[in-house]
Amino acid sequence: MWVGLLVSGALALTGLAAVLAPVVAHWLTGVEPRRVVPHELWWLLVLPVPVGAVLGLLLRRRVGADLDAAGAWAVPGALGDSAPWHRVVEVRMERRGRRTVVALPLLDGSIVRLRAPYDGHLLGRDPDFERKQFRIRLLWETHRYG
Repeated sequence: MWVGLLVSGALALTGLAAVLAPVVAHWLTGVEPRRVVPHELWWLLVLPVPVGAVLGLLLRRRVGADLDAAGAWAVPGALGDSAPWHRVVEVRMERRGRRTVVALPLLDGSIVRLRAPYDGHLLGRDPDFERKQFRIRLLWETHRYG
């Protein structure tokens, strides 16, 4: 959660600096700014940051993976990835670009990659990634034979 707030705050401060720079320059020098953003475009510049912050807060717990005695299920269910434990061959970590995700290879050769947990670069780092991966492996070993 704090990562989304940090990014939203950084974007808001960047936008605020871009908006205030001509005003401060005019105040310091007395010279009128030559280019002015039309009033109709202000909404396009300002609105995405608070909308993204609100959507991030509302949806942060709705995307991920649910694990139970039956298997691993994508959240929300519309995402379609599911892996019943009896079909999972192993639990492993896999690199996907700059992210490390938990991958579940299935008996039919397909691979289900869980949306969470993941370990990424810079602000995408999950300090509990290894512990969560170990829990997933423990659940699989406990329930894989029924």
